[in-house]
Amino acid sequence: MPDPTGKAGQIVALMEQRLTLGYYEPGEMLSFNKLAEEFGISRQPVSAAISHLRASGYVEVIPHVGCRVVVPSAREIEDFFVISSKIESAVVSMAAERYEGREAELLLSIAAPADLSSLAEQHQRKAYVSYIDRYHDQIWLMARAPLLEGKISGVRRLSNFYLWQGIPTLAPSAANQLILERTAIAQAIAKRDGALAAQLVEAHIRNKPRLAGILSKTT
Repeated sequence: MPDPTGKAGQIVALMEQRLTLGYYEPGEMLSFNKLAEEFGISRQPVSAAISHLRASGYVEVIPHVGCRVVVPSAREIEDFFVISSKIESAVVSMAAERYEGREAELLLSIAAPADLSSLAEQHQRKAYVSYIDRYHDQIWLMARAPLLEGKISGVRRLSNFYLWQGIPTLAPSAANQLILERTAIAQAIAKRDGALAAQLVEAHIRNKPRLAGILSKTT
């Protein structure tokens, strides 16, 4: 569904960032009235924003109470990343086939934050997520599928949200492994090896929840 506009859209953008970066705890209750008071607005745009966030999978609404941050089950997380891996594998195949000029060089040049000694603080998480967004935005540009990107762009944002749920930090070793995997994917795209890029990205995405520690390695 399209993002709302006006004040509701501004609240959605801020709340989505907060949810993605772990500002709220899994299962934390959010009050419509307190949010309206915090933002200095009426309940109507808050209600519209929360409805959008509910439809996007971030919160669940409890009538006459408010809403709370979702706590996805292990199976829901597993299913989500399986489907996401299939989508992204198709995208990298298109990127390998369709990129032009020096676009692959630009993808390879996108650098992760210099300091990954910790991701405990929100500003550190924000820098890391910004790097991931730049990387995936470049792949989507190379794939030249803007209509598809517009339809499913929320999937990537929701994956970031899931990865931060229930964990205070992402281990630097895990973050660095994921960076190495992204580099290998970018190299395969640059060589126009769509089959290898698809294989690498599918494994990369499916393994993220286990590498981050939100799913058991034995499940």
